[in-house]
Amino acid sequence: MNLIVKLGHYLRRIRLLVDSGYYPEYLRKQGVRIGRNCVILYPSYIDGRLPYLLEIGDDVVISLYVTILTHDAASAWAGDLVKVGRVRINDQVFIGANTTVMCNVAIGPNAIVGAGSVISRDVPPDSVVAGNPAKLVCSMEKFKAKHRELGGRQPLFEGKNFQHPYVPDERKIFLNEQLQDTFGYFCARLPNNLQETIPSGVSGSKEGNNE
Repeated sequence: MNLIVKLGHYLRRIRLLVDSGYYPEYLRKQGVRIGRNCVILYPSYIDGRLPYLLEIGDDVVISLYVTILTHDAASAWAGDLVKVGRVRINDQVFIGANTTVMCNVAIGPNAIVGAGSVISRDVPPDSVVAGNPAKLVCSMEKFKAKHRELGGRQPLFEGKNFQHPYVPDERKIFLNEQLQDTFGYFCARLPNNLQETIPSGVSGSKEGNNE
């Protein structure tokens, strides 16, 4: 690595420390192929030796502390052999926090990987997997149907009014009280039939979406 290339690398690392939103562009500079509308949270770790063996499709979300490896040095115990392989994360994939993706695998398209999983083999399209090692939980069709059904009877809230640690105290209290014995869902906008049930100064509803 010549001096100019090395200097550019260190400058990009410094920028990454102060601007986590720069991470996808930083990875592109490392040779990772990244599609459109992707969210890749930092810190996550993408194999620093062979980042150019990683390909990420469109509409992908990679959560915090995900590790993606394109090599596996454990095979060196068998001799002068370090396993290397591509990782392909196809379109519309969500990878939960603290997941490890091993080399030589493909994920999706249209798949969810639960938090804390270890992916050592291909994840089929239209599937939800979780665990160590990751196993099939259900199809994407069943996953969506389950949460749509629950969304019709669990509390709904406009997420923009709650997703920050410095929201007003009354909103914090309200959300804690609403979720005391259950769980709810954030949505971008409450259904029209719930707008009038919102307490004054707080955007949220105890009722589900019954439309």
